[in-house]
Amino acid sequence: MEDPSALAGATAYDMPLTGMPPVNLLLTGTHGVIREVLGKLLRAVEGPIAAWYPGERLVLPQDPRAGTMILHEVGFLGYGEQLQLLEWLEDGVGRTQIVSTTSTPLMPRVEAGTFSDVLYYRLNTVTVDVTA
Repeated sequence: MEDPSALAGATAYDMPLTGMPPVNLLLTGTHGVIREVLGKLLRAVEGPIAAWYPGERLVLPQDPRAGTMILHEVGFLGYGEQLQLLEWLEDGVGRTQIVSTTSTPLMPRVEAGTFSDVLYYRLNTVTVDVTA
């Protein structure tokens, strides 16, 4: 297992998603730059990928060790979906890596009580600001 401190010197463009312990990433910035960085990161991902987009029903992989899950614009998760995701994360036997994206700051939603603070900190293991 590689040293997690290797993340400290990584940039959004060269951060590997494989060969290191699963770590949840929160990509913040503008839509276009997030898409570009996410595309580069996903080229390095091995194994099954699950994804969620705003407006879709949240469907979580049955096997919690099933690779990487992408949550696009995580701030649009409703309260019920937030609880469902948090329960899934806490009950998982294995470890699915989650890459979340947001073009709007989540902290104001956390402070207003409309986004779970526990989920925010679970998804926000490493924040990569890709603001252009």
